[in-house]
Amino acid sequence: MRAFSQSQALIAESVLLDSRLALFHEQEKWLAIADLHFGFELSQRVAGRLVPFWGMESIETRLSQLLYDYHPATLILLGDLVHDKNGAREFFSLVTRLREQCDVVLLAGNHDTQIKRLTADLRDSFTTDRFEFHHGDCEREQNGRIQIIGHFHPAATLHDGAGLRLKFPALVQESGCWILPAFSPWASGTEWIEREQGRIWLCTPNRILLVDRE
Repeated sequence: MRAFSQSQALIAESVLLDSRLALFHEQEKWLAIADLHFGFELSQRVAGRLVPFWGMESIETRLSQLLYDYHPATLILLGDLVHDKNGAREFFSLVTRLREQCDVVLLAGNHDTQIKRLTADLRDSFTTDRFEFHHGDCEREQNGRIQIIGHFHPAATLHDGAGLRLKFPALVQESGCWILPAFSPWASGTEWIEREQGRIWLCTPNRILLVDRE
């Protein structure tokens, strides 16, 4: 694996991957993240599981740090905004605070069906000259743009040769589709099985590693 000296990597022209699981375009000034599953702990508590209330705070703290560091014009949230309807009120409160700092684009994911009726803000996709953003749970026609999606929660694993295995979120970069890691701290991710030859960028908390293909 090739390590980068800082917690970000230039993965394409003007496009930075941040180890905090976000993608930033230096010219178009958008910041994209996927799969917040905001309010996961609320849904678990409703189901009788006493999980701690740290996920929502972690998400907002990391988002605030990213907005402070990059000053994006637009924040794009690529679906699975909430885990289920139990997190809706807290999520829309978060969006209100985020919109004090930049425009926020909300894209619907398969976990968001219950909150669609609560707002007219949710859309299926968002496009720029080079990119089309959507959640990734449905196939879409190719339009010449690079698809940037979430949904799959990709991850990659480090091995030390002595049996130790450490799994981290990863960004998958295929020729026409980039798959973002899940932003939710509850989503450990699934080790990615390649559909085509591409790049896998493993994101540790402070370092990005480009996974060797050999």
